[in-house]
Amino acid sequence: MKKFFKEYFNFSKREQNGLIVLFVLLIAIIGTDIFISVRKSNQKVDFSDFETEIDSFLVYQQTHFDDSELFAFDPNTASREDLLRLGLSPKSVNGIMNYREKGYKFYKPEDITRVRTLKPEEYEVIKDYIVIERPQYNNYSRNDYQREYHDNAQSAELFEFDPNTATKDELERLGFKPWQADNIVKYRSKGGRFKQPSDIAKIHGVDTVFAERLIPYIKIGTHETASYDIIVNLNTASESDLQKLKGIGAAYSKRIIDYRNKLGGFVTVEQVREVYGMTDELYNGILPYLKVDNEPVRTININTVDFTTLVSHPYIDKKIANAILNYRDFAKTIKSTDELVKQKALSQSEYDKISKYISVK
Repeated sequence: MKKFFKEYFNFSKREQNGLIVLFVLLIAIIGTDIFISVRKSNQKVDFSDFETEIDSFLVYQQTHFDDSELFAFDPNTASREDLLRLGLSPKSVNGIMNYREKGYKFYKPEDITRVRTLKPEEYEVIKDYIVIERPQYNNYSRNDYQREYHDNAQSAELFEFDPNTATKDELERLGFKPWQADNIVKYRSKGGRFKQPSDIAKIHGVDTVFAERLIPYIKIGTHETASYDIIVNLNTASESDLQKLKGIGAAYSKRIIDYRNKLGGFVTVEQVREVYGMTDELYNGILPYLKVDNEPVRTININTVDFTTLVSHPYIDKKIANAILNYRDFAKTIKSTDELVKQKALSQSEYDKISKYISVK
């Protein structure tokens, strides 16, 4: 180092200036390289496009089937038009048709997943609506029925029941699929009533073989209380109207109307179960005499509502209210209520429960 400085001072002035410039350039080059390296290491990769694709995939099931029509079908015989009506993509429909044309058959609902073009999310939507026709036998025993018609024979029971009062759980224990039990509950909630055992075969999705096995176990109850001419519309009934039903006194009639006002109106008869103090026995007794007309219910404008009003609704707790308001703050204006599901502010089940009671204007 001493030698360097000694030689440095022996350089001419011009040579000394050249060395200084050289050192400055070297330092600048090294510093720039270090700066670029550090900056690159701190840069974040932009995954926004990738995240958008993931979000699109996650909401596929919620958006793709919005305009579809779900109904019971046999994938072995359903037409191309029926499969498209179910909401399946043309590619998936072509795959099913090609599978059948090759001579293959579907023997149980999950067999349809063998079609490679069928998306898993499509199967999740349609699986409960798949009804594969089974061979019919003249001498059909209970064991034969459970073995041939049900995938899970041990879960099916045969016992006496009244289709006018049986719960969804009881119907499923009898062998009804969840969507079939739902059809019965919806039929009753609209004022429908089974007057004779054979009426069970009129329910959409219940096949003849299944109905014939159940008919001997169907016992239509006789109601001693009200005349069959008395049908109470839950959305217009007064306290005195409700008190015409056996078991409904001043306290119950007031609770029903108070609950109706808090909801904004009843959408289904089943909601009466939610009234404070309502027992299964009382509900089943009055069920045949209740109906809900297709009258508009009172809705909450989620673009203007405040937190207190939201949580005053029986179906909206603090978590749901905050989710709605947070999304509104983000979106500024909510154009459609189903945005709450599509943008994952609410789960599908949360949205389904309140959808009839919210609006955007």
